[in-house]
Amino acid sequence: MLHTKPVTKQIKHDKQGFNDIKNLYSTAFPRQEQAPLAFIINQTKKDTVRFDAYYDGDVFVGLTYCISFQDMTYLWYLATRSDLHSKGYGTQIMQHLGKIYPNNRIVLNLDVQDENASDSDIRKRRKEFYIKNGYTTAEYSCTFNGNKLDVMCTNGNVAADEFLSIFKNYFGAIMYLFAKPKIIQN
Repeated sequence: MLHTKPVTKQIKHDKQGFNDIKNLYSTAFPRQEQAPLAFIINQTKKDTVRFDAYYDGDVFVGLTYCISFQDMTYLWYLATRSDLHSKGYGTQIMQHLGKIYPNNRIVLNLDVQDENASDSDIRKRRKEFYIKNGYTTAEYSCTFNGNKLDVMCTNGNVAADEFLSIFKNYFGAIMYLFAKPKIIQN
């Protein structure tokens, strides 16, 4: 049974825990999709942000980073250790998120499906994983830091303007001007 530990500024006092999180974060996501780790950890002081490390007993298995606004939660990051893929941890994490946010529509991004991409098999498996866990593709996609990303939702649709409102609330009005995703209608 998985349990979580919140990732906050205090994580730096737990060298092994911090290194586990830092290593997974830096290897699971392309560099252009990574916000500075210090920044996202600092944002956990907001009530709307939740950064969790997941453990099976004492074994670190994964992480999530979620931003909530109104009745929506944006799952910015979800990763499990690559040596533990296909062991059910991702599904357990998704079930845990459903318990944390039972009344929220949850929205996420993932790389667009591209058969010519070098990682096309991984992209396909990720999308299948989210579909298996109840997510559907939104009627829009977005670009974020120059990357075209699909948008998927569960517990109801999240309209494009609502999706953008999550980021505006998270970043604040000024930083939002520089960091906001651009919506592409499908």
